[in-house]
Amino acid sequence: MAKNKIKVLLVASEAVPFAKVGGLADVVGAQGKIMQEQGIDVRIVIPKYRVVGENIEKLGLKVKHNFDFSITIDTREEKGCVEEVEYAGVTYYLIDRPEYFWRDGIYNDTQSKQDYPDNLRRFIFFSRAVIECAKGVGFQPDIIHAHDWQTGLIPVYLRTDYKADSFYRLTKCIFTIHNLAYQGIFPVEMFTLTGLDWKYFTIHGLEYYGHLNLMKGGIVYSDITTTVSETYAKEIQSPEFGNGLEGVMSDKAMYGNLFGIFNGVDYTEWHPSVDIYLKEHYAINYDIDTLDKKQQIKLKYLTENGIKKPDASKPLIGIISRLVDQKGWDIILEIIDQLFKEDIYFTVLGTGKYEYENRLKAVKNSYPDKMIIDIGFDIPKSHYIEAAADIYLMPSRFEPCGLNQLYSLSYGTIPVVRNTGGLADTVKDGKTGFVFKNYNPEELMIALKKAIDLFKSSPDKWRKLMENAMKEDWSWKKAIQSYNGIYDKLMLK
Repeated sequence: MAKNKIKVLLVASEAVPFAKVGGLADVVGAQGKIMQEQGIDVRIVIPKYRVVGENIEKLGLKVKHNFDFSITIDTREEKGCVEEVEYAGVTYYLIDRPEYFWRDGIYNDTQSKQDYPDNLRRFIFFSRAVIECAKGVGFQPDIIHAHDWQTGLIPVYLRTDYKADSFYRLTKCIFTIHNLAYQGIFPVEMFTLTGLDWKYFTIHGLEYYGHLNLMKGGIVYSDITTTVSETYAKEIQSPEFGNGLEGVMSDKAMYGNLFGIFNGVDYTEWHPSVDIYLKEHYAINYDIDTLDKKQQIKLKYLTENGIKKPDASKPLIGIISRLVDQKGWDIILEIIDQLFKEDIYFTVLGTGKYEYENRLKAVKNSYPDKMIIDIGFDIPKSHYIEAAADIYLMPSRFEPCGLNQLYSLSYGTIPVVRNTGGLADTVKDGKTGFVFKNYNPEELMIALKKAIDLFKSSPDKWRKLMENAMKEDWSWKKAIQSYNGIYDKLMLK
């Protein structure tokens, strides 16, 4: 167990409840909360996007202005400030520069869906600001724990520009990969923006096939690299899943500095017995002993979303997902007509590629009495779907960890998943869900058919499956124990 004196600075581009695009936000928010409860002195740093300001106002939190600072990027002075807010007992530092962060989207334009062209400059600013932030507030971290490519330059700066800085003399750095497919790759011509010496632009540093790669920087320059499941830690050492960095990952593993640690679930938020969104919206909570209430939520959900005279005997299949290739939308859409012939309901919440958004809208038009679709992100509705659905579909091409299959287990919503990454580590075929191996529509349909048939033909066996799922424990307690072991290991170096 890590000692209470350890000071950890968690750094990420998003964190609940302030800014969320994907599972990264859930992980960082929950990790900070549980670490704080276990006696670790933890602080979290994120950019102050427009949505952060809006959510602070909604939550009625008080913001403290700490200090102003300036950073030079490409000979241009960039001014910003550090603000402080407390949530769930954890101190958050917010890096504020409206020119970079007060936009409708976090990583890309909400209309065009294109990445912001100045993303490199934005996250160079953020990375340098994080290092200045800790010094400015006097929080001297034993460990900086950085997440994903947006923070990949932090380990680089600590080992280069700040190498001789006495404030960071003993600071160690952990870098966590949530999805190796997103690496922060930029043209070599933009390398000068980093302010780094060109000697770091090599095959052993930040160079990646003639480009600048921030993810690679985080991996190479961190003391330890972690990723979000044991299976994914092995997969990313192979050409199939390594996305060109399999050699770097294999080297990290060879020296004993690569670990797979599964993300946890915050059961104070994601459990049907205490879910505040279910209580406020449906006035219903349930647990393993009151599973009949789950069907009440299902019928209410279907009715309020335009399904006339809903039939509880028909399974509701749910998906909460980014509408991108990784999540299996190509094979889902190949079987969609066949799926509706099985007499089911289908609900989707998510946003992403226009192609998938438009095709799903067309499906809704074809099956208006069976299909519910919401384009966008909606935290309360994600809770409604987890509780209302009978089956949760997650046929990912690859999945570093996955969180929704874990939420589904907690809610007695049976996951149908592909045997990859974190899905392979968490769903037990025939015991807590249904697992198929090869990424193709035929195997996906076979797995779905098994789930649908069991739901319709064997209520007792289905209930047993639900009970098995709800007994699973994927709490953050296990993950934090693993991180504590790594923190202790680093402190002894």
